[in-house]
Amino acid sequence: MRLGYLGRRSVYDVVKSIVFEVALFERGDVTVVDASYREKGDVVLQCGDYRCVARELFISLPRILGGGRLGVDLGASRNGLAYVWNGRPMLHAVVDWGTVEEVLRKAEGLQIHIGSSPYVDVKRALSSLGCRTVHLVDELTASWSRGWLRLRYPQLEEDEVDALSFTYYDGVVASIC
Repeated sequence: MRLGYLGRRSVYDVVKSIVFEVALFERGDVTVVDASYREKGDVVLQCGDYRCVARELFISLPRILGGGRLGVDLGASRNGLAYVWNGRPMLHAVVDWGTVEEVLRKAEGLQIHIGSSPYVDVKRALSSLGCRTVHLVDELTASWSRGWLRLRYPQLEEDEVDALSFTYYDGVVASIC
């Protein structure tokens, strides 16, 4: 699975900070295009800032690829997101609550893995999902894989590592209605 990007270099730098692997000025199996570039692509970015690009990629890419796992690390002000497709990490980002809420509302066909601990209020995130199934992953259990993930992906921030680690654990499956 290869991602390509066509567009301005400044927007590519933002995309590169969110996507694990992306080729500049090349088409791929999935092509991300800057709207100002006037090219056709699978994902057309109408914006260039980090928050907006992260939101667009986390909503669009799972729809195009069909499924996968979304890891969510909830925090007081910073939240980590990670998207894994067919066992391969695709996206990672640290975003605000508004972005998490929108991604969760529009996440169709994804397995949602949310980190659960005494310090996190998961009810707020669960309310964004509507009537869906969610995997609640114990953060302490998932912490065993953090060291390996930090070594494998040194560019990730702590919240992104946590979100990615949640996607590798099934946790407790809850059907929220």
